Amino acid sequence: MEHKSQAKIISCNYDNTAICAGAARISTTEGDSDEVFEKSKNNPNNEKLIKKVLQSGHRSTVEHAVFTLSMRNVSVYVEQFFIEFRLASFTVKSRRYVDFARQGYYIPDGLPEAEQDFYREYMDMLFDAYQKLLLNDIPKEDARFLLPYSFNSNFYCTLNARELINLIRAAKYGRGRGIPELNALADQIVEQLKEVFPCILDEIAPPPAVSGERTEDGAFFHTAALSEDPIFRTEDEAGEVEMLNSPAAPMKLLEAACKLSGSLSDSPLEMGELILSQRPRELEQLGYTFSISDVTLSGITHLVRHRMQSIIVPPIQTADFGRYIMPRSISNSEKAREIYTDAIVKAHKAVISLQKNVTLKKYIYYFALSGNLMNVMTTVNARELLLFIRLRTCNRAQWEVKNAAVRMLKELREHFPELFDLYGPSCYVCGVCPEGDKSCGKMKDVRERFSERGTKALI
Repeated sequence: MEHKSQAKIISCNYDNTAICAGAARISTTEGDSDEVFEKSKNNPNNEKLIKKVLQSGHRSTVEHAVFTLSMRNVSVYVEQFFIEFRLASFTVKSRRYVDFARQGYYIPDGLPEAEQDFYREYMDMLFDAYQKLLLNDIPKEDARFLLPYSFNSNFYCTLNARELINLIRAAKYGRGRGIPELNALADQIVEQLKEVFPCILDEIAPPPAVSGERTEDGAFFHTAALSEDPIFRTEDEAGEVEMLNSPAAPMKLLEAACKLSGSLSDSPLEMGELILSQRPRELEQLGYTFSISDVTLSGITHLVRHRMQSIIVPPIQTADFGRYIMPRSISNSEKAREIYTDAIVKAHKAVISLQKNVTLKKYIYYFALSGNLMNVMTTVNARELLLFIRLRTCNRAQWEVKNAAVRMLKELREHFPELFDLYGPSCYVCGVCPEGDKSCGKMKDVRERFSERGTKALI
């Protein structure tokens, strides 16, 4: 099924121009905040003022304008591009629970007939194999590894005007430059902004060329050299974790932070009380950097949705398209393994042949599979790690991100057991399962596994 990608502003805050103009005036105008806002209502100089403030470099003013975008039938490649903007909020249709067999996929405009036939045959073959896996009782979360990165995604994105400017500029002139679908979606948003918030349009103009500036053009990244045959990684082999950096004296840092915040007087630091407190800001002083190798493209989406981290995800165009995950549910079924392997072998041969096709090679990112493997790197503090590990070591978490989270926890416990021995799934940390009737029903076993004496059993 073919659909056109669409970006639509479905909501923006009421009186956003007056609000941003009021924000621009409040630091230099007499009166309280309500009075300044009243003076800004229907003020004919609002747009001129906002433009002047933006030109002076004070962009925080437009952070008070908030927009919600409905991204309709865009490729999952676009979704991946969007969700790396960490100051935005996203809700995405889940591939773990929704059947995507008939969701359709993106087709680039203007493909010659022969190339379009090749493109469609490739995509249809993968969607057909995906559906066959579902019919053979393979879970959706594992069958999805065959979905190509052209498949249609639908999601909501909410962000302020400053981050929206950053997103549009990146899509048109930054790392999205040369990606026609991203360029077209950015243009759609700009057209709508002309109606609802035209005062920021000057900020979206092409940037001036800077000598020596690094440029990124998504159409001209090159894929890694492909092996003759596809290489499979099992569940146990994928998602290896290495801690690259950690605080040299974590206890000293934590105690200093607790003293400054007033949560620690003369009494010893109680780690259990700290991690259960409503606002454990002290944990943010402990930063950890990890490399995670052989993560599927699907798995990366589970990682990047945690906003409070600094994560590096390589461009999909540079991925080694020759490495693939082999889920246990598929490996254990002779019929499913045959369907899955056959589809990947065909996909692998097709991608190899693309190296000689100038027209299609520039769209190589749509030929990536959700089950292709990449390496990522992330830096995250102990407070965000507490949330991440509570959610992602739970039995209900997707198995790939769960394995990575458990391996991260093992590294953390070896580094700073006084704190991280207390980390684990919510039932272990809080003593209560938050999943209600969706609970795994194994809380006693889970708590025992993650207890201090069970640390070595984590992996």
